[in-house]
Amino acid sequence: MKLSSKSTQEAFTRSPWLKLRSLVVVCLLLIAAGFGVWRAFSLPSKTEQSMALVNYEHRGVFDYLVYLEPNSLYGPVQAQEEEAEETAPVFFRNIIDEAWLAFSYNFSCSQPLSGVTNKVVVSAIAENPGMWQKEIPILEETHGSQYISVDFLLDPEYLESVVDDIEEEIQVSTGQNQFVIRATVHTTAATALGQTVEDDFSHEITLTIQRYTLKLEGSLERSDTGIEDSISYSKKGRFDYEIYLKPNQLYETDVLRSEATPAVESPSLAPLGPGLTYFPRIIDNVEASFSYQFLSDKPATNLVEEVEVTAILEHPGMWSKSLTLVPKTVYTGPFTVDFPIDIDAFNKIANTVRSQIGLAVTSYDLTIEAVVHTTGDTESGYIDKVFTHSLKGELGTTTFTMTGNLNRQQPGVLAENRMIPVANTWVFRILSVVGLALVVLALLFVLRNSRRAQTVAISGMEDEALRAKRKHKGVIVDVGELPPIGAGEMVIPISSVEELVSTADALLKPVLHHAQADKHTYCVIDGGVRYLYIIET
Repeated sequence: MKLSSKSTQEAFTRSPWLKLRSLVVVCLLLIAAGFGVWRAFSLPSKTEQSMALVNYEHRGVFDYLVYLEPNSLYGPVQAQEEEAEETAPVFFRNIIDEAWLAFSYNFSCSQPLSGVTNKVVVSAIAENPGMWQKEIPILEETHGSQYISVDFLLDPEYLESVVDDIEEEIQVSTGQNQFVIRATVHTTAATALGQTVEDDFSHEITLTIQRYTLKLEGSLERSDTGIEDSISYSKKGRFDYEIYLKPNQLYETDVLRSEATPAVESPSLAPLGPGLTYFPRIIDNVEASFSYQFLSDKPATNLVEEVEVTAILEHPGMWSKSLTLVPKTVYTGPFTVDFPIDIDAFNKIANTVRSQIGLAVTSYDLTIEAVVHTTGDTESGYIDKVFTHSLKGELGTTTFTMTGNLNRQQPGVLAENRMIPVANTWVFRILSVVGLALVVLALLFVLRNSRRAQTVAISGMEDEALRAKRKHKGVIVDVGELPPIGAGEMVIPISSVEELVSTADALLKPVLHHAQADKHTYCVIDGGVRYLYIIET
């Protein structure tokens, strides 16, 4: 360190500019280090961060059905026809080529469904009443839709053979083969609000096999209804037959089919579902519903849901009128509210306003809006939120439309602000202090050597060498070592630096300078002649 300090003092003594530049650089570093320390200690050790306590979701679903009056566009709707008594069909075995049965089933629900699974099993049951019974599997399938249809071959010879084998084993004969063709369906349906409905449906007809005939008895169609967790639903099943005939003189057709097509397969003429264009003149009524469910990843207690449904009829920018469809009603869990959309009433209001203000408009905007105010307690806090879902429609003089998504989910979070420690803050503070200390030491080192350099007297040798360098800096070249004096080389001493510089100018040669601790050597080399000047202490 002493040698480094001494050399630094000498460098400062020789070059005041070096001393000034060193001071400037160290001062700039000191300012930067001081700013770094201030910045590191101004960083907070803790920061406020929002933490999710409860994640929840609102789910709302609109649904509506448009019931029509009898009209030519869609055909007769909901016509009440007198049910004709079904006559049990009889078929003659000798002219039957193949006999097929079909079973169709439809499941409908009062709420929109997100998924349906129907597992259908068809079997034939042979029995001797009071003695024995045998179930013969025919078909088993699973379908993922509300409407299903399956068909299967009716093989009377096979059914007879099963009975014959049983009677032969037990040595008891009935003399007549009668079978129950039974279809059972297990339905699992999920609503758009996440509720699940499960139910079973069964329908059967009787097949009597005689030597020359086949006879089907019983109603081909059956329907049933049910309700579960305030969700109403209906089920309808039907058997149909197709008997393929051999060429014969009795029938003028090759196939005998059941007369009525399955009601569940025919598209319903009324009511019409959502998303269509409707014509007010043939609309009987519009029945709508709104379903809501509040979901949370933490148990919610004291749950209260206040719902209100309104209709807003307006001519945008001109006038607006609000009508209450469902007044404020309180529920404590998932709910469904039903309400009518009275097209005639809306048209009357629009016509009255139009006649009063004298403004003729061909169509109006109709908005159905449901607002649910939900409150409840969780282990992490109190929930108080409002959920809004709406359907947009347009009511004209000849058409009526409703647009928009029937389903809406709105997620939310119950959060709390907490102070969280900032990682690695102490590391930045330590590094900033160490950096400042190093810069301060560097500043003290530069100041000490600068002060000492001012007090150190420059020797005559150094003073002369410094003056020569400043005066002839374009001619004098500093070198680490001078070329050694060769054999036969002539050395001519020169009395001063100025005389040596004049000689170098005359010879167009540089002046070589070699600095040592006790002397400075200057020379000009021209071939075998060396012009030499030495400054010694």
